[in-house]
Amino acid sequence: MSKMKYYAHLIVAAVAVLAVSCSTQRGGSLTLPSGDFTYNLPCRVVNIHTDQPGRALMVVWLHGGVHDQAKHDYFVKNHLDMCAADDSILQYLERHQIKAIALLPICHKASSPTCVTWKECAGEVRHIINDYVSKGLIDPERVYVAGSSDGGDGAWDYAADHGDVFAAAIAMSSEDPRMTSTPVYFFNTASEADCTAAVDALKRQGCNVTYKHCPQYRHGGDAAECTDQLLTHFFSNTLHHRHTLP
Repeated sequence: MSKMKYYAHLIVAAVAVLAVSCSTQRGGSLTLPSGDFTYNLPCRVVNIHTDQPGRALMVVWLHGGVHDQAKHDYFVKNHLDMCAADDSILQYLERHQIKAIALLPICHKASSPTCVTWKECAGEVRHIINDYVSKGLIDPERVYVAGSSDGGDGAWDYAADHGDVFAAAIAMSSEDPRMTSTPVYFFNTASEADCTAAVDALKRQGCNVTYKHCPQYRHGGDAAECTDQLLTHFFSNTLHHRHTLP
């Protein structure tokens, strides 16, 4: 397939994939917003207990591998067929009968032939979230972001730059903490630098973060820290009632 045809295909996918992916159901069904989807960012949606009354919470999962062109291209081609978000988060929501929508965007602008970062995709992610909010499908007080590796860095970016959108963030296998008032649950492994000193310095400046270095794990293994206890605390944050983290 020529590059021109390939990117034309991605543009079509960006428009169509959200409607197609919403047929993936976990414990219920969801009425889609009316009108056409014209997102520049392909994504997958997983619905959890959406047959329950009321508005759902939304958790946005940011995948890794976005800084390396070969890995980036792999995600573009395969992400929609891969497992949805971090299993521990989805299983928690399903097990606890929580009405939720998991949004799994692909870090790739259909209109751009070059590798992009999650920071560059923030406008598109906000556009999708705003669509769901405007249709009354999700609670704007309960929108969360989580990610690992480059996705963990993206979670830091979104917490720091878009605190008016995200109630809390989970950043895993990352080593780039930065100042934010949004609660960030931060973990990393032996594959990343121990950020204790950097986090302590940020906390003295008012950064709202809890951190655990996990040298027993390699890159990505810190997902095991997403325990029921942690996720209960994480999802109890709302946009205007956030916890001050220890």
